[in-house]
Amino acid sequence: MNNPFYYVIIKWVNDMELNELLKELDTNLVIRKIEKSDKILYLYCDIDCMIVECKYCGTESHSVHSKYTRTISDLPIQNYQVKLIITVPKFFCTNEKCSHKTFAYPIPFADKNSLRTNRLDDYIYQIGMKSSSLDAEKQISGSHVSVSNNTILIIIKKSSP
Repeated sequence: MNNPFYYVIIKWVNDMELNELLKELDTNLVIRKIEKSDKILYLYCDIDCMIVECKYCGTESHSVHSKYTRTISDLPIQNYQVKLIITVPKFFCTNEKCSHKTFAYPIPFADKNSLRTNRLDDYIYQIGMKSSSLDAEKQISGSHVSVSNNTILIIIKKSSP
């Protein structure tokens, strides 16, 4: 393959630099595969964690129930949108008194059901607070992040005290 970007990505993975960047989000996040399509960089990740505390009762569990895939947008890298495709494990809770029989690995860098990382939301919020939502949409889109002016307003409303 003659694409120089491909070789940079392979070098990142080989040198573990990109993995180290993701460790800032979650120390258990590991890149399994990288794909590039148009102006989007897809990072397929796994959670490398064998024991997790139930978020409802605090009991430790190592028994995996199932896995699901979650796609979360992150800050751009070198003019490429970044999509994290994370295989998230669900665990059985071993505490018979717990109100929940299963629970998912908690994603610490994104709110529940969020499509974006908290740091991407912070970036959008900072720009959205400095200008109108329409101007912010243009500026943010110029930095290779897809977001609508309505989403900017929702992020500002959610983040404001």
